[in-house]
Amino acid sequence: MIELDDQRSKRIGFHVLCQQNNRAKRILKKEGIPGEEVFSLSSRQLAACGYAEKEIKDITSDGGRAAANEWEKARDHGIDIIFSEDADFPPLLAEALDAPDFIYFQGRREWLKQEMLAVVGSRQASAYGYASLNAILPPVCRSGLVIVSGMAHGIDSAAHRLALREKTGTLGINAGGLLHPYPPGNRSLIGQLRQEGGIISEFPLDVVPRPFLFPVRNRLIAGIAKAVLVVEAAMKSGSLITARLALEQNRDVFAVPGNIDTPLSQGTNYLIQQGAKLIRQAGDILAEYGREAPIADTASVPLTASEREILDLMGANELKGIDYLVEHLNRSTGEVISLLMGLVLKNLIQEEGGGYRRIHEG
Repeated sequence: MIELDDQRSKRIGFHVLCQQNNRAKRILKKEGIPGEEVFSLSSRQLAACGYAEKEIKDITSDGGRAAANEWEKARDHGIDIIFSEDADFPPLLAEALDAPDFIYFQGRREWLKQEMLAVVGSRQASAYGYASLNAILPPVCRSGLVIVSGMAHGIDSAAHRLALREKTGTLGINAGGLLHPYPPGNRSLIGQLRQEGGIISEFPLDVVPRPFLFPVRNRLIAGIAKAVLVVEAAMKSGSLITARLALEQNRDVFAVPGNIDTPLSQGTNYLIQQGAKLIRQAGDILAEYGREAPIADTASVPLTASEREILDLMGANELKGIDYLVEHLNRSTGEVISLLMGLVLKNLIQEEGGGYRRIHEG
């Protein structure tokens, strides 16, 4: 972490102050005074702006000390504070709605400059939601896109774990300070993110996650990525809030369709009805990013002669049904299904639209 200069100290001090007292921020905004300049005002000037006596004391006495304490605490816990003008600050986040002046970060900085896809969905995801994610996301990860999500149980966690499994970048956005990662039950996943991916927050270190902070967190999830993919969401859900925030920030919204009778599909089907792009396969996402993933290299994967025969029949990017494969392989349906399941487990093909297709990777 770079040295803390006077200007950045004031910005950190103001940020901590406003988290403790949101009225202080509202007054400055009303008066049109840049945040860091508050520490240059005299007690009389602060009183003229409408600050109470205790607020004036906090500003004049505690602002610098609060910044120093925050900086030292971040350093002691291996947390970086990355300002908007720094080279590693995520490019799209700098353009986001009410963009943060700086972020707190733990992890591998190289992921912060990459193109990102945000993935959100239900905490009570169904088997269909997980299956959809498992079919769509791995080729997206292998194409080089960094996966962003909120570390919650359900779809969020599954998206992070898929990206970690594929050994590609993934970033979690925390709903509180980085000294209070959420949810506590995801301690193992959060530890992996710290080591192999990254965790981001805009909240001061000691801020404990609270329900009203989650929409603020969702704003960052939507703002840091080019697009948001929604996989299963009820009509009243944080995922739909994230989708709305994405639209407000001129980001793309993608949605996986679902059964019209399933509550967790109501939100995604509604988004599609409102103009979100319907996502059936990884290629639908990659096309929007101008990316193409080549066929997976099977040279290092042990395959039987029968498995190679199936892959050859599938071609480069062709959807093949079981009946077609049974006919051309001259094998029983049970044998073909068993071979297909083996190739799915080896991550070389994926089930899609009633058939199977070879997986692409970068």
